[in-house]
Amino acid sequence: MTDRTWKEDLRRLLPGPKTLAAWGVLAVAFVWFYWSSLGHLLSTWCTQEDYQHGFVVPIFCVFLLWYRRDMIMPFAGRWSWWGLPFLALWAAMRWAAVFFNFGSLPEMSMLPFFAGLALFVGGWQAIHWAWPSIVFLAFMLPLPGELQGLVSQQLQGVATRMSVYVIQTLGIPAVAQGHVIQLTEKPLDVARACSGLRMMTLFFALCIGAAFVVRKPLWEKLFIVVSAAPIAVAANVLRIVLTAVLFELARLWPSVVAPETAEHFMHDLAGFLMMPIGLLLLWAEMTLLAKLLISPSHERPLVVGELLAEQAPVVGIPRVHRKRRN
Repeated sequence: MTDRTWKEDLRRLLPGPKTLAAWGVLAVAFVWFYWSSLGHLLSTWCTQEDYQHGFVVPIFCVFLLWYRRDMIMPFAGRWSWWGLPFLALWAAMRWAAVFFNFGSLPEMSMLPFFAGLALFVGGWQAIHWAWPSIVFLAFMLPLPGELQGLVSQQLQGVATRMSVYVIQTLGIPAVAQGHVIQLTEKPLDVARACSGLRMMTLFFALCIGAAFVVRKPLWEKLFIVVSAAPIAVAANVLRIVLTAVLFELARLWPSVVAPETAEHFMHDLAGFLMMPIGLLLLWAEMTLLAKLLISPSHERPLVVGELLAEQAPVVGIPRVHRKRRN
């Protein structure tokens, strides 16, 4: 990264009048093809809690483009024919969405559309610059209904079993019956809304976004991404366990904790606490990795004679003239 100001970078990124007019035509064509899909996305983000983060995804994608702007400057402007297969895939997905009435394909086709457009206009330089933003756009797309139901069901089962184990470890009687945790007096229902799908999606988005931004080795970035699933499950299990503890306290000391307080915590307050808890776990993981792993030094190690010369003032050995080898 150079010492240029952001205004200078922005001025260099802005295209000329003819190129800007061409991009305007492409933007109008995109809105024409995806008008109904964009309306469906906005409706999903507004009505479904699992996808309310969709409003932030395009903003972060623009940030990634700006963060990686040195890769596009200076712009060679060499387009590539490899953009045509991606555009052909986009056309096939659009046709299949209309012919088979597959509701998720129109939104999914945005990804090959942007990839093909980047390759066709800017070649490999453009796709090398823009591919993280194109990949991250997938987090604004809702999962197909069947896949969403399957993932939610599996997460419900995992959260229920792990929560029962922790609750029993704490000395509270608990038995799992399906997706219901039977406590001493009151059942605790791990509903689909409490499966942790929203936290799973959010933490995968956060971890992948962090992997795109942090300057770490590739394997460490992959480790951060893979850790999104256990972090999300751990945060959800902690939410269920705390609710069970409140239910037990309400049974033992009803004058101190009312059962309605536990119900309110389960459905409202705990949902807000899951994100800070997950972020804290992610921060602890990255801090632990930074403490355990030491970045290797790129300096050439000293040979034995140079080490003795370095220690000459200490041990009384006369300092000798030494010359580092290149």
